[in-house]
Amino acid sequence: MNYSIYDRVLHFLAGIAIGFLLFSCKAPKPSCDAYSYVEDYKYCIEGKKIVEGDTVDVIAFTDNYLTTYDSVFYFNSDSSVQSILRPYTVYEN
Repeated sequence: MNYSIYDRVLHFLAGIAIGFLLFSCKAPKPSCDAYSYVEDYKYCIEGKKIVEGDTVDVIAFTDNYLTTYDSVFYFNSDSSVQSILRPYTVYEN
């Protein structure tokens, strides 16, 4: 089967367009709204945490927390103290 240069260019451009559509889509970032069914805790905190040298998004649920000039501290379910860096947002359930 002989393809003309026009057909090859058209197929190439269609492949690029399909690849762009497939690989440029991002999943929505989870938020406290996605976990509205968690009613056992008084606060939901969204922010960032450093894990193994990388900054990752985190969501935490707690009944009490403390704030400082650059982070918020909360108590985990095992009574350990955890921290979330700025920028963070605290929502009340």
